[in-house]
Amino acid sequence: MEDSTVRFFRITVLGSSASGKTSLINSFVNRNFPARYVRTEKAVVYHKKTLLQDDTAYDEVLKPMLLEIEDTPGSERGFDEEDDGNPSSSKKKTEVSPKIMKGSRVVVLKDKQELMQLFDKFGMQSKGVVYKRGMENMLGKEFNVRSIGKDGGIYLPSPDGSEGGVWTFPPGAAKLKVSLTLPIDEFLQLGEKKDKVHTTQKEKREHVVALQRPLSAYERPVGAPDVDKTLTRNRMGYFICFDVSDDSLASLREAMAVHKMLSDSLEKAQTWSRRTLTPHIWLVGCQSDKATSEAEVRRNDRHAQAYAEQHELIYKTTSARQHKGVNEVFMEMIQAISSRMNLWTLDADVDAEEDDEDQQACFSQ
Repeated sequence: MEDSTVRFFRITVLGSSASGKTSLINSFVNRNFPARYVRTEKAVVYHKKTLLQDDTAYDEVLKPMLLEIEDTPGSERGFDEEDDGNPSSSKKKTEVSPKIMKGSRVVVLKDKQELMQLFDKFGMQSKGVVYKRGMENMLGKEFNVRSIGKDGGIYLPSPDGSEGGVWTFPPGAAKLKVSLTLPIDEFLQLGEKKDKVHTTQKEKREHVVALQRPLSAYERPVGAPDVDKTLTRNRMGYFICFDVSDDSLASLREAMAVHKMLSDSLEKAQTWSRRTLTPHIWLVGCQSDKATSEAEVRRNDRHAQAYAEQHELIYKTTSARQHKGVNEVFMEMIQAISSRMNLWTLDADVDAEEDDEDQQACFSQ
């Protein structure tokens, strides 16, 4: 009987702002190079169906698979736009009652009643500023301030894009987030979803039926709380990107720092757990066509290659604009993930040496 199951893989792309992450993804998924730079504010999930060569078959067999690619905010972000990134200077600012300003990271009040009271009071001064349906889904969440009004109103991004993409909140409706927690932190984990263990045949059949609607997360109403919209069970491969044309080497240094944070995070997770899931981690140089001189690329390339060899990483260079090396790096990573079955099979044990009988389970997460 022909195996018609589809495998689901996930690749997470990390790196500093303007390192070429989004362009790399779009070059592969849409065969398109973005005309202008737009900073990635939060995780964006891309999907692409492709064909994967099945190494377990005697003859060359191409099987369908669905790849989801997780684009992430710049790894160095976490300070206000007016901050220079120096922890010591950030500390000084917090000691002098920091003010909320454009670009600041804020947290909306958790108490709905308290928030509505602020709207009632502020609405008497500024006409048209009212509590809107859907704002309850923003309670306790973090946002970047779009702007601050002369009357003290706080302009935050509207979940449904209405009113020009901005909703006005009264003063005091949000608190400045002074924690130095970086947005990248949530992507440094495998992200494994703790699903219910299905023990009976009935539970397993019901779970298989539920898998037939994997895109149900996208059916939530406008303004609903953010949810994890990834289909896969955990992160399987990482691209750590840097700008190979950066003559200051700052982008490469940031990529090295991200690799260290990721390695430390995975090592800590494995220390406290018996699970042995180990994702593939590759170093990817982007924007090789952007350099004004070949010397810049060669210098970055030389340092990146040395770092990759020292830490046993695979290193690739790409150009999204020229679509150079893009398809190759994604397809090779897909093949690498495919060869490590415990990363993507639904029922496989995480210990690679156990439960060979489960290898026929081809449903991906």
